[in-house]
Amino acid sequence: MRCTSSGVVTGYCGSRPSTSNLNYRAGQTVSNLVVTPVCSGKIEIYNTGGHVNLIADLQSLYTTGGSAFVPTSPTRFLDTRNGTGAVAEPLGAGGTLAVKVTGVDGVPANATAVLVNLTGVAPTTATHLTAYGDGSLPNVSNANLAAGETRPVLAVIPVGADGYIRINNAQGAVNVIADLEGYYG
Repeated sequence: MRCTSSGVVTGYCGSRPSTSNLNYRAGQTVSNLVVTPVCSGKIEIYNTGGHVNLIADLQSLYTTGGSAFVPTSPTRFLDTRNGTGAVAEPLGAGGTLAVKVTGVDGVPANATAVLVNLTGVAPTTATHLTAYGDGSLPNVSNANLAAGETRPVLAVIPVGADGYIRINNAQGAVNVIADLEGYYG
């Protein structure tokens, strides 16, 4: 999202709540994970500020009878600043890290997805991070970062058949941190 003035965005269904899902400043590109009910196959989006360009990517769908969510104590399983879970160096442009999540804090081999606090730290240029399970790189972003900025986002990431998640960096070099918050299994 790129904005002309400061404001907030709220995603909802039915009566608009007095809360926000995304707060932004003029000229900023920001992202966030939003969980909202769906009414008749649609959601509503409300913006309090000026003109904004919004992109909405469907991450997952909650249904009854599916995989149960199991919360965990926050556990850092990736930090490229000190070598936790990967080499101690920033992730370069177009680079992808494969990080094992099954076995971390009790995540079982049959986990379908993980809930992760994903943080980009001080990129050398504006970039975005994309987290995914396996297969080809999706054309979406989880975290959008300005040069030098540090920003966390919450992400639901599918677990690949091999027990790994992948994190791709689009531009420049950036350190990446990932903290496990829970899993679906």
